[in-house]
Amino acid sequence: LGVSHSRTRPPTMAVKDELSPIVVNAWLPRKPLPGEDDEVPDKKPIDQILRGIPYRLVNSAPKKKIVELKAALEAERAKIKEAGEGEELSEEQTATNAAAEEAIAPMEEELAAAEQAYKDLSGNLCMDALSTLPWIDSLMRYIDLGGSCIVPGGDIAADDAFRSVNGNLTDVNGMLTEKQLAESKAWEKYITQAKLEKPGGYTIVCKFAPNPYLGAQAAIDAFPAWVERQITLGFGVELEEGADPILPHVILAWPDPSIPGVAEVIAAMLGPLTEDAEEGKVRAVSLDLSGDVSCDPTPLRECLERGGASKPSGVVVPGIHALAKIGERLVADASRSGVAVIAGDALLGGLVSERYLRVPAPTLAELKGTAAFAGSARVLASPGGWEGFQATLEALEATGRGLATALVQAFADAGMKVEIETELEKGPAFEIGEPLGEEHTAAIVAAMNARG
Repeated sequence: LGVSHSRTRPPTMAVKDELSPIVVNAWLPRKPLPGEDDEVPDKKPIDQILRGIPYRLVNSAPKKKIVELKAALEAERAKIKEAGEGEELSEEQTATNAAAEEAIAPMEEELAAAEQAYKDLSGNLCMDALSTLPWIDSLMRYIDLGGSCIVPGGDIAADDAFRSVNGNLTDVNGMLTEKQLAESKAWEKYITQAKLEKPGGYTIVCKFAPNPYLGAQAAIDAFPAWVERQITLGFGVELEEGADPILPHVILAWPDPSIPGVAEVIAAMLGPLTEDAEEGKVRAVSLDLSGDVSCDPTPLRECLERGGASKPSGVVVPGIHALAKIGERLVADASRSGVAVIAGDALLGGLVSERYLRVPAPTLAELKGTAAFAGSARVLASPGGWEGFQATLEALEATGRGLATALVQAFADAGMKVEIETELEKGPAFEIGEPLGEEHTAAIVAAMNARG
């Protein structure tokens, strides 16, 4: 089982190496592309999917480009005038003709490319019942809200960290299992379709999660092969047509603050990966410390003390503690140093929702394999437990803005970006708008601090 290399080359995209205000950690369905003998996952009926296709095609980027280019070509062609019999064109008209003819040739090439992209998009949108259109619907709504950085989440991200083999931690070197390769085929299909529909609208941000207990050098040694794997899966961006793809932004997960060497790893990630290379294949790195609920600032301080290429662009802080006292030192260190703060798993995989307000705690068994599993484990392990979490939800409810909207707004008001884990069942359950009042913000922070 492997990944096909015969896909359409996506359009060249501008490199966006800064994280967007909303980082979407997107989980594909657990069985996104079943084999012929497997049960097909629940999806929208194909007739329902097809009904939306004409609207999607008419409003797609390739279609708009076709309309724009045809109008521009018509305007250029109208400038060209032929000399009548026995007439001579003026120098001005001759120059106008030459300029128009020079402009027409590249525009015709662009038009041909846009028409091919439209044809490819039509094929993707009109696929069978396993169309990825529902995922695209969800992600495009996140992009429109400002979530233009997409992290391939779920098993692809999580299993790269600590896979247990016979009860022992093993060096996975960021490589994918057969199961993940199967899931990556769905990502490949999504990448092709989304880049056609909204080129330049988003950036894929890959998460590198080596085993820190093997030491910094093991992570450094594993990184070049990991980068090539992500590019093979279609997550790279070409700076110019035909150039080797790069990864605009990578998130490095380092869950144990007692293990040194993270500064050395970041410097290596940003540098050339081979002796003959002049530049690296990664433009920016953020440090994910959300796996450490103690919010120990030691790894970030190590990076800041070394400085230079070891300084991360951002740091991911556990969202459950990002506004509370427990996260104060880490957030303050980042803010003073110009490092962006990202509230990791800000909505706890969907737990910050009216659905979980004033109800008993779900069991971890119920949530296993979902985006809410890790968030639930953090809540239940915190000193306040589920009861403390309920107090926070009630403080969010009191804002009258909706629970998810109120919490995302509180993070935004504090100058933080947010990471949202979602299973792509629907679009964002929140909005970003006017700042919360001081009284509401204080009540939310107080509830978080009481939770511990």
